[in-house]
Amino acid sequence: MNYKMSYWLMRILGVGGILVMLIGGATGRTMLGGIGVVCVLAGTIQTSFFYHCPHCKRDLPKRSLPSKCPYCKKPLG
Repeated sequence: MNYKMSYWLMRILGVGGILVMLIGGATGRTMLGGIGVVCVLAGTIQTSFFYHCPHCKRDLPKRSLPSKCPYCKKPLG
């Protein structure tokens, strides 16, 4: 998996997991809340394995999808 896919997977699993947790809390279904927590954790954990610079292997900032590495200054695209 490349860093771009990892970034979008982190965003989708994070937002989707929070929505599932909110729905589970509003309806009183504990199982949905647990599934939401697992989604958020999966999105967070996968970034630690896959969201890094392909050149210098350092972790990229999680706030945005950079066009070049802030450490080695090489283009990521």
